[in-house]
Amino acid sequence: MGNSKKWYSFSENGAYKGSDPSFFEIQEKRWIPFFENNYELILNEFTKIIESRDKNIIPYFNQTLASKAENWTIFPLYVWGKKRTENCEKCPETTRIIESISAMTSCSFSILKPNTKIKPHFGDSNVMYRCHFTLNCKNGLPEIGMRVRDEQITWKNGKMFAFCDAHEHEVWNNTEHERWVLIIDILREEFENDKTQICSEINATLWWQIKFQNFYFLKHFPSWCRKIIMKATSLFF
Repeated sequence: MGNSKKWYSFSENGAYKGSDPSFFEIQEKRWIPFFENNYELILNEFTKIIESRDKNIIPYFNQTLASKAENWTIFPLYVWGKKRTENCEKCPETTRIIESISAMTSCSFSILKPNTKIKPHFGDSNVMYRCHFTLNCKNGLPEIGMRVRDEQITWKNGKMFAFCDAHEHEVWNNTEHERWVLIIDILREEFENDKTQICSEINATLWWQIKFQNFYFLKHFPSWCRKIIMKATSLFF
């Protein structure tokens, strides 16, 4: 299925041209019931986080994508293999579920504020199923949704879908309600054995993006140079 070659947006610095579908067929994956059968449990844990106005709810790593950085926030549990222990302790059942999936690399609760847009962009990589498990979405298309290439989808409470993060995609919430989803990255089967290397390389690219996201000189580095930067920096993660 699709392209079995690893692609990273940081090192390639261009549009993804792989043959992966916009949205993956995941309904037969063994981990789907882990989430859909525990919808209320996961929702209740996150509702407590929201109600407490937890200090660890933070803007998404790339703060240039949303209409306003504070309008797209996350509560991270795992970030490319790195556990956020304090956050996980506040969501023990959700953590138990995601840790039972050996190919899981990242997981965050995501809050999209009303009247917010996330501009078109290419995601980090093609190596994973980027899954959205919907916790709270009160409307549907065309008011709220996601576009991946030329396909659109919206969120349905208690249901999950997965898309190829490498393809160009955008999100909009033209409603008066927040959208809550649990975002889970699960490595595709052909990449599972490379989990350690992949996590190190993407953590390296995140470090560069966070540190220099407002400095455009990185965008002018040739691909070969960006690959060297990524490989060298990954040794520290």
